[in-house]
Amino acid sequence: MPIAVIGGTGFYNFLDEVRPLQVTNEYGRVELVRGHYQGKEIIFLPRHGKNHEFLAHQVNYRANMLALKELGITRILGTSAVGSLNPQMQVGDLVLLDQFVDVTTNRPKSFNKYSVDMSEPYCPELRAYFLKAATEIDLSLHEKGIYICVDGPRYETSAEIKLYRQWGMDVVGMTNATEAVLARELGICYAIVAIVTDLAAGISDVPPDLDTHKRVVQENRAKLSQLLLKAITLVPEERSCQCQAIYESALAARASQLSK
Repeated sequence: MPIAVIGGTGFYNFLDEVRPLQVTNEYGRVELVRGHYQGKEIIFLPRHGKNHEFLAHQVNYRANMLALKELGITRILGTSAVGSLNPQMQVGDLVLLDQFVDVTTNRPKSFNKYSVDMSEPYCPELRAYFLKAATEIDLSLHEKGIYICVDGPRYETSAEIKLYRQWGMDVVGMTNATEAVLARELGICYAIVAIVTDLAAGISDVPPDLDTHKRVVQENRAKLSQLLLKAITLVPEERSCQCQAIYESALAARASQLSK
């Protein structure tokens, strides 16, 4: 069973037998990369397009996630760039997300077919493999982090960041809450390691900008890829989490409602 990776375009340089792949579904066309690593088939999805042509609010999340489902994907490992609201999470740090708060209002973020349990939005089994991988390669990793997802493309005001800090948020970004919801709606396991590319507005005197974001990601690409690749080698063929059961329960509940 193939494993999907979502992240920056440079990742697939670490894969063998790389070739482009296109999937078209009811939501649009998706360009991906198929490759192998240590005998495992990997489907790589460049979230923002192969040339980073899509800003967060322009990403076709539903097309992306459905394409992975149609390719037989049951597990997604990924990375996401974030701004930090937590002084303990500095630029260049890696954070294994465990919860999110979604304040986006201006994007499609559901397949609108049934309700799913999101109590644990990130697959605990995949999170455990990320943690184990970090330990085995002696890589520093914050074991938990609460992510607040905003629409973008603008950055946050200092007042917004102050409010989000009062809410207990650790990092802010524009993409992966949407992905997490859609993955759960499709019964796909999903876990993300975030990389801090800047300190959020009001926490630092240095304003966030896209060039800095790209530079920090580039500088840390090797350790991110090392972590992803190690985690891939640890993931077994069979799942033991509840992600599929939650999906099946949602389907059954919806079917029951429609039959009444």
